[in-house]
Amino acid sequence: MTGYSNLASLMGAYPETAVFRRFGTLNAQNLLYYQAELTHLELRLKRIAKADAESGHQDRTIYDRDWQTLSESEQVPGGNPEQWRAVLDIRRTLKEYSKLILKAETPNSQDLKFLKIWMKDPKMGNVYLLGSDSDIWEKPDMADIVVLRRRENQSPISRILSDSFLHWYHHRFGWRFRKPKSSTIHANTVEYSQQTVLQISALIGTICASVLPVVATVVLYYVSSMAARLAIIGAFTVLFSAALGLLTNGRVIEIFSATAAFAAVQVVFVGTTSNQEYPIHIQ
Repeated sequence: MTGYSNLASLMGAYPETAVFRRFGTLNAQNLLYYQAELTHLELRLKRIAKADAESGHQDRTIYDRDWQTLSESEQVPGGNPEQWRAVLDIRRTLKEYSKLILKAETPNSQDLKFLKIWMKDPKMGNVYLLGSDSDIWEKPDMADIVVLRRRENQSPISRILSDSFLHWYHHRFGWRFRKPKSSTIHANTVEYSQQTVLQISALIGTICASVLPVVATVVLYYVSSMAARLAIIGAFTVLFSAALGLLTNGRVIEIFSATAAFAAVQVVFVGTTSNQEYPIHIQ
C-alpha cells in the first residue's frame, strides 16, 4: 500500500500527524467574492424595495410589511417578483457565507487600521477595489464586521505594548534591527511576534506581583502611626487592584478576591507587629 492510502493509514492511526493546508489565501479570496456579491445583492434589494414601495400598486406597496404577499408576488397579476427573487438570491449566498465566518470575532481596531493603511499605501498593498464593496473597510460598521482570527486574548498592558509602544519603539530604535519583508505581497511590512509581546506583558505582571507585597510590608514595618498604617494599607490595596486590572485578564470576582486577600495579609501584618497600646477608660 503506497501513496495516499499509506499516508491516510498513518493519519488515521495518529491524528496528531493529520496535517493539512488550510489554503488561507484562497479561503480569504473566496470570502471577498462572497462579500462583494452580497453587497451587490443588498443594494439591488434596497433599490427594488424602494421602487415597489413607491409604485402605488396595492400589493407591491405592502411587500415590506407582508411576507406572504411578497412570497406570492409571482402569482399575482401586476405583481413584481423581483424583490422576492432578490431575497432568495441573498438567502442562498448568505447561507454559504455565514458557514465560513460562523466562528469569526470582532476585529481589533489597530488591525483594521493597519489593513486600511496597507491597502492605500502604494509601497505596500496598493489595493483599490472598484465595486460596491470598495468602502467596506474604509467606513465600517464595527458591529457588522468580523475577523477570521482575532489576536489572542490580551490584557490591557499587552494591548498597550502591541498597539502603541511597538510603533514608538520601531520608529525610534526597532527599524535598525527589524527590516521589512522582501516578498512582493508583504513589501515594506515589518512583523513583530505577538507571542513575544504576551511574554513581556506576563513578565511585567509577575514582577509587579512580587514587588508590591514586599514594598507594602517594608513600608508598613517602618511606619509606627496606626492612622498612617491604615492609610498605607488603603493606598497599596488600591494600587494592587489597579495592577491586577491592568496586567491580567482576570474577571472582576477574581480581582476582588485577590485584592481582599492582599488587604487581609497587610492587616494581619499590622496586627502582629504593632507595639502600641490603646488604654480603655472605664467611667
